[in-house]
Amino acid sequence: MRINGIGCSLIDNLYTPVDFNSTSYKKWTEAGGIQNGIITGGLIFGDDLETSSGIPYSSILDEVTGGGIIPSKNIGGPGVVAVIHISQILNSDGHEIGFIGSRGTDLDGEYLSRKLGLFNIDSSNYITATGHTPFTDVLADPDYNCGNGERSFINYIGAAGEMSTDMIPSSFFEADILIFGGTGLTPKIHDDLSILLRKGKLKGAINCVNTVYDFRNQKKDPAGPWPLVSERKDFGLIDLLITDNEEALRISGCDKKSDAATFFMEAGTGSVIITHGEEDIICCSDGRLFTEENSFTIPVSAKAGNIIRNTPAGEADTTGCGDNFAGGVYASVIRQIERAETNGKPSLKKAAAFGAVSGGFAGQYLGGVFYEKNDGEKLAKILPLLRAYEKQTGESYAW
Repeated sequence: MRINGIGCSLIDNLYTPVDFNSTSYKKWTEAGGIQNGIITGGLIFGDDLETSSGIPYSSILDEVTGGGIIPSKNIGGPGVVAVIHISQILNSDGHEIGFIGSRGTDLDGEYLSRKLGLFNIDSSNYITATGHTPFTDVLADPDYNCGNGERSFINYIGAAGEMSTDMIPSSFFEADILIFGGTGLTPKIHDDLSILLRKGKLKGAINCVNTVYDFRNQKKDPAGPWPLVSERKDFGLIDLLITDNEEALRISGCDKKSDAATFFMEAGTGSVIITHGEEDIICCSDGRLFTEENSFTIPVSAKAGNIIRNTPAGEADTTGCGDNFAGGVYASVIRQIERAETNGKPSLKKAAAFGAVSGGFAGQYLGGVFYEKNDGEKLAKILPLLRAYEKQTGESYAW
């Protein structure tokens, strides 16, 4: 199969551990009264924080982190991390996997290109722009929320802001599966998402969307729904939508995730998955893509959660869990379709289960991308989690 992805790809600089209960952290938060301040568990733009405070961002970062944390650098972004996970899990055996992102001509851009070269992903259409390579500083407090951990994100869009629809070659749409990942952090692409989804449908592709916190539209209208597609009917162009609780509520304008799931399905979305931390995962399908024609919930991986809680601070974090969750769902869908299971239709429950253990495994190492020592290493580490998940749920998700 041919899988093409586009969207958020950047450098993650992980700072851990950061004490979210400290005075130096709270001082710079939105809750602490800072306009455009850090949002615990959310994303802000560093430019806005710097402009509203009048303080250089480097000084703010030093104060928040205590100045003594050397960040761990990694590839990040809901688009590229999900696609990398697909490549690692399926080992690119017979697959053509491509991704389009945007980078600058700086050292971070060179780092990104070098690291992407480690994976069997075609990045020949990657866009080199004049701005700096986009990056996100990830502040992580593994002890926050009773030891469950939490992260805060400070993003600089940079070259991703220059990426536009007219830069996408027509060959991108010649794919079996199209993945639009975290387009909220690629503004021009996000604003044209309906156009791109429609092009995908015209080529017969399966359109998949996984979302990211849309701070740009949140800032524009803090009370109104975030625009994901141009018109309500355009939700019907999405075959699979993966989002977390907060993003689902803000996009739908609903107050409860169950109502958000109903909104997406009534708007015509083919299938929806809504995650919510350690709470059960909501799954809905109209039978268009998947065998299921109903709504149901599945739990998160208990074994993965226990491992994460018992891993020392500084050795693991939850950065990239959602991105790998999405990649796990996509990988399972691809594998099931190729094997023509259940009359050619994949199972949403089986895909979501593999997403759950993929996301759970991502919490057991630093950063969103796991660097394999040999092909198949990541899958070999995830499969025991899948077996444990089968015991936890009493169902079979044979890989």
